[in-house]
Parts: sequence; structure tokens; C-alpha cells
Amino acid sequence: MVIIGRHIDGITINPLEYLLDDSGDEMEFDNEESAKRFLREQGFTDDEIYWLAFETVQKGGTDLC
Repeated sequence: MVIIGRHIDGITINPLEYLLDDSGDEMEFDNEESAKRFLREQGFTDDEIYWLAFETVQKGGTDLC
């Protein structure tokens, strides 16, 4: 699974904030390409997508427990 993040205020030394669903949970995608396809459908350009971070996580969230 992949989640999408971006650096707070676009400053790369800042931590990431993540794309959330309507319930406030991190949105998960099967892979990076499906995440990018979703973003393009939402109107993101390739240049905007370039600056996002795509993190691989275990299914069901980022908890490693």
C-alpha cells in the first residue's frame, strides 16, 4: 500500500503531512501509479505530483505493530 505526503509549507526540512479521507484516515492506494492516477483525476499536474512523497506502508496504515 502507498500513502501520499507533502512537506508542510513546501519546505523539505519540515515533516510530512498526509492526504486524508473523509474519516480523517490516511488514504491508501495499491501502488504509486494508482496514487498518481487519483491525483491527476483530482486536477494535480505532473509538476505538482513531482514534489509529493509516496511512502510504502503495510496494509491498514503506518503502524508497524
